[in-house]
Amino acid sequence: MDHRILTSNRTYEVTRFKGRTKTEREGKWLAHRNDGVGGSDMAAIMGLSPYKSPYALWLERTGRSDPEDLSGKWAIQRGNVLEGELRKRFRREHPELTVVGGTDMSLRSVAHPCMQASLDGYIWDPASKSYGVLEIKTANAYRAKDWQADDGSLHAPAYYLAQVTHYMAVTGWTWGVFYADLGSGEPVEVRFERDEQDVAAVIKAAEEFWGYVQRDEPPELTGSDVDDVYPQDDGQIEQTDDEVFRRACDEYLSRSKELSKAKTARDEVAATIKTLIGEHQGLCNDMYKATYKTSHHAQTVRKAYDSRTLRITTINQ
Repeated sequence: MDHRILTSNRTYEVTRFKGRTKTEREGKWLAHRNDGVGGSDMAAIMGLSPYKSPYALWLERTGRSDPEDLSGKWAIQRGNVLEGELRKRFRREHPELTVVGGTDMSLRSVAHPCMQASLDGYIWDPASKSYGVLEIKTANAYRAKDWQADDGSLHAPAYYLAQVTHYMAVTGWTWGVFYADLGSGEPVEVRFERDEQDVAAVIKAAEEFWGYVQRDEPPELTGSDVDDVYPQDDGQIEQTDDEVFRRACDEYLSRSKELSKAKTARDEVAATIKTLIGEHQGLCNDMYKATYKTSHHAQTVRKAYDSRTLRITTINQ
């Protein structure tokens, strides 16, 4: 058996994108991708994406908006250039594994046909006689911190775990590896394992979202979606007996009071810490480091002035 070639089976169907030109192949891939939910959609669907909401994704899938063209962004260009090189490097570092690129194909779940998987690559491990997902990632300095756990160890961000969990749901595979360039030093490896509860949650979310698309019914609005849908008022105040409205207003005012009290209490504690630091730049012990640094601000109207900013961090044990 040639483990370099994936073929359709009872778990997933394989579609390969062939064409005389790159543009033709990409066109076929895009048409296929829009006929379902991909791994890169899952963070948005599950409310984990820092960039896109379920509603924004629904607008794209129903043709009401066009996806943002990210091709000109440096982060995307950098990721595209590095993907192949990172895959080659991973292959060189693991001669015991068969590592194959997966960008020329898509896998579709037989049990859940709305779910698709376009892999950066896949791995055959002769020792365990099993396939695994290879997911290539690059991160800028800002996003690199998402890969750091509180104890200093490496872990994959939740928005990427949703993606690879989707891939494991489609393929039935039980493991995989992130190979990531975090912007400094050597690329890092983070292995992940199948979690059946997570897989079930991803399947449920994918099916529900695709149901909204098929019914042409928007999912629940969240966050800034509401402002996008209702950018202006009509000048009218309507009378309502809706119990949901009353409860929501009660909770909003209650939360506002809690926030106000918490801010006041925090400011009082901050004043205590600032007083303890005094003229120094900061204080630390075996658990915390608190700095009260001077910042210089240039002004156009009046002369430059200085201010101090309090910052508290934990020290890794």
